Amino acid sequence: MCSARSDEKIFVSIACFMDPDVVNTVEDLFARASNPERISVGICLQYDPELGGFDRLQTLPRVRIDPVHHADALGPIHARQRIESLLEDEDYFLQIDCHSRFFENWDEILLSEYRRTLTLSERPLISHYPIDLANMTNPGHLDRIGHINRFRYVGADDIRMHGTLVPMMPQPTRAFGISAAMLFMPAAMKRAIPFDPCLHFGLQAAEQFLYSARLYTHGCDVYTPTRHTVATEYLTNRQRIDPDAWQQHCRAAVPWREATWSKVKYLLGLDELAQVDARYRDQVRDDVKRYGMGSARSLPDYYHYTGLHGDLLSLFPFYGTAQGGG
Repeated sequence: MCSARSDEKIFVSIACFMDPDVVNTVEDLFARASNPERISVGICLQYDPELGGFDRLQTLPRVRIDPVHHADALGPIHARQRIESLLEDEDYFLQIDCHSRFFENWDEILLSEYRRTLTLSERPLISHYPIDLANMTNPGHLDRIGHINRFRYVGADDIRMHGTLVPMMPQPTRAFGISAAMLFMPAAMKRAIPFDPCLHFGLQAAEQFLYSARLYTHGCDVYTPTRHTVATEYLTNRQRIDPDAWQQHCRAAVPWREATWSKVKYLLGLDELAQVDARYRDQVRDDVKRYGMGSARSLPDYYHYTGLHGDLLSLFPFYGTAQGGG
């Protein structure tokens, strides 16, 4: 196993909406790191200052907090993009959910796994669906890993990536795309390919599929690692979140769902500019320059690689016309 250099720094990005378990997540990531001094954490803390519950974060070293009142929250992508501004001189970027736990020496393992991917690709990164928190000590589950190799849903109204629990592989294996719950890459790659802050309340296609396509067209390859480093709680306990705040957040999201999807379709080459919601249309040309696709590989190549090309031809007339019908 290749050992990581002790001076390599890792920045951990955590978007948190009103979930006090983020305190346990941060304490656990430091406690289980082989070298805690190399770790820094950035949190977009979407919360109610009057309710409290997050004071412990203020006392932890190397934790940078961007506070946002929960009523002003605009969804996970906006929060994750805000966290990117907290990056300093770190070498690597790790994105996780706020309700996660870590395996022992996770930092050493991740850096070692990344070095293995460098023998397979010029621009690799690591992402997969983390093991469920309930199974992270269960030997019957530890020999498998969530490999992103299929889609849960492909329709005119959404595209949702998915994965398969596969036996742990002998070497990192190329995947279709990313999981927002475990994303590890060089910090320079994240700075060069930032999240789009104007994808309000975007989920599924906006957060994972769109960013996966952007990475691919920038010449990056996503790999599933050969060892576990992070576990997450897939059925987040909503009892931890103030119900009034959560309901308010859900109501705020409703008017943006179709608008955000209209922008995502345009960025993915599946619809024309005229169909983009008016709230995005004036700015989308500028957004494409910073948050659009790369030039190393084409979008149709990505759709062929993932097996989506045929479905997209039938679902999106604009894409079919652009591809000459086949």
